[in-house]
Amino acid sequence: MKALSAFLTFFIIHCFAFQLYADGTYYIGKDSGGIYLQTDQDGGWYIDRQDLKNFKFGETGAYYIKIDRHGTYLKTDKGKKFYIDLDGKEQLEQEMGRFNEEQERQAGQKETQVIIRGNQVLVPVILGYRGRQTEALLLLDTGASITVLYQDIADQLNIKQVQKAKLLTVGGKSIPAYIAKLNFARLGPHEKENIYAGIIEYQRPKLAYQGLLGMNFLRNIEYGIDFKNQTLKWK
Repeated sequence: MKALSAFLTFFIIHCFAFQLYADGTYYIGKDSGGIYLQTDQDGGWYIDRQDLKNFKFGETGAYYIKIDRHGTYLKTDKGKKFYIDLDGKEQLEQEMGRFNEEQERQAGQKETQVIIRGNQVLVPVILGYRGRQTEALLLLDTGASITVLYQDIADQLNIKQVQKAKLLTVGGKSIPAYIAKLNFARLGPHEKENIYAGIIEYQRPKLAYQGLLGMNFLRNIEYGIDFKNQTLKWK
């Protein structure tokens, strides 16, 4: 099960919502990744932090999947809803599955499979913190001095907020954050231990990536980007 994706905007003629699928049932569960909504027909989604107040662990009921002018959303028989992206969810699951299959094979090799969208290079990074580990899809960002994780990844690692900080964007805007020291971050054949990461909330609709891989990891690592084959080539 993967984290809740960015909602997909649909252009529709009518402003009122209409039903896409037949009714199904759901329950609210919890695992190491957080609180999730599991359906009997359409898979499951982790629930965003801002939506947790609307759901209760152990809750069950019926649901509908609908569309309005803002996008696709799931609505329960109790009147609760949140926006989802069925196509994006399936695509991300396929891409992350491909990463998992390739991870061992690529260990020690000279290239790593990535996702390239326009000028964005998204890389699969294994993160470890106090006995836990998770994989995150991070944007390779040579303009970021420090690696940055969105809150959902920090929650999966059970990172405690211990040190407040402020991060500066390229435009000079200050963003409140927390700083944590990861046990390690690993990309392809490269691993760095005791690496610091900034943790921020992300309030806008979620992006396809879950943070930024900054220069505190990339410094002194030589690589090239093969845009045609969507790989990082290690030198």
